[in-house]
Order: sequence, then structure tokens, then C-alpha cells
Amino acid sequence: MPSVLLTRPRARSEETAAALAARGVGPVVVAPLIEIDLRPVPPVAGGLLLTSRNAVAAWAASGNGTARPAWCVGPRTAADARAAGLDVRGHAPDAAALAEAVPVDAPALTHLRGEVARGGLVERLRARGLRAGAAVVYGQAARPLSAEGRRAFGGAVVAPVYSPRAARLLGNEIPPAALSHVTLLAISAEAAAACPPAATVRIAARPDGAAMLDGIEAAWRERGG
Repeated sequence: MPSVLLTRPRARSEETAAALAARGVGPVVVAPLIEIDLRPVPPVAGGLLLTSRNAVAAWAASGNGTARPAWCVGPRTAADARAAGLDVRGHAPDAAALAEAVPVDAPALTHLRGEVARGGLVERLRARGLRAGAAVVYGQAARPLSAEGRRAFGGAVVAPVYSPRAARLLGNEIPPAALSHVTLLAISAEAAAACPPAATVRIAARPDGAAMLDGIEAAWRERGG
């Protein structure tokens, strides 16, 4: 029976594990390679750019108030922002699309982001003439794979990767002899390009959580689940 290895930060991995269990997919091993460290959000004016659920959590924990206009990447980030009392004006599937979706009459915007970020959102918005800046509100420290995670490579395994960095971190942990029975499901072409070339790599139909769940299940069944 193939296993599913989840290496995102623990809270997100445990959510995914529960969703997979509801589909009858398993066994699932939760072995985070990244640890999230929420930090205080400095006072900011205007609207917010939220490209991860971690940014919403940092905002909510800082007690900086609600009803701010916000633009988000992904439906789950948008849902968390609404639950935190923010006025979500729109969301897009990725940073590039969000940079085009924010209206030209938007207020000054602050991108609440992690230490490691990509997509050039602020630069894209400034190129359109909008006022935008950034604040780092959480850390994303890399962690070694746990012993349980390493044991998963003793058999067939499916592992989703949600960013190029996640793909590289996981690729560094996979024993070369295990690559032939590993399927990596990437959220995007960029994440797929960062995967070890000897592994089987699939790309989700869309860059969102629902498509990743579908892809994990399909790859697990393809491996014999």
C-alpha cells in the first residue's frame, strides 16, 4: 500500500491529512520540513495583500483591527481573511494574477509575507502605478525530515509540494535509491521544475488546495492505493 508524505507546516499538513482520510486515502505521514513562526505585524495603513493563510493568522494574532480592505491569493486565504473580519475585495489563484486583479484606485497596500517569498507582487503593483510595500510577519525555518518521514521511503510514496522551495527541501531528503517509487505532485510548473528529475512528477490541474487533494488521491491510486 503506498503512503502519502505531507511535509508542509504542521497545521496545513494536518488539515490535508484529515481531508485525505475522509477520501479513504492512507496511510498518511505528517513530517513537516518547514516550521512557521508568527511575528508581530507592525502598524500599517490602507489595504492588505495576503498571499498565504499564515499571513492572515499573523494579522489576526496581532490585534491590528478588522474591516481593512484585502486582496488575497487563493480561496482558503480569502475565507480565513473574511473570518478574521477583513473586507476581502477579491482573490486570485497566484501572485501574478493578483497583481493584475487589484484595481488602480486601491488604497496604499502592504503585502504581509513570510521571510521567503516569490512572485514579485509588490514590484508588479508598483509597475502599474499602485502604492505598495511589504512587511515580513512570519518565519519559515527549514527542518530536517523526521525518522517517520524517512521510513516512508521504504515503499511507494506520494508527496505533494506546494512551492519550489518545498520541492528542493524534499528532494534533498529523498534517498537516491527511493526516487523510482516516489511520485511528487507539484502545485505549479515552477514547483515541478524544482523536483528531482529522477522522480515521477505530476502537476495539479489548478494551483489550489482542492486540485491538490484530487491529484494526491489520483497519484495514490495510480501507485496501487
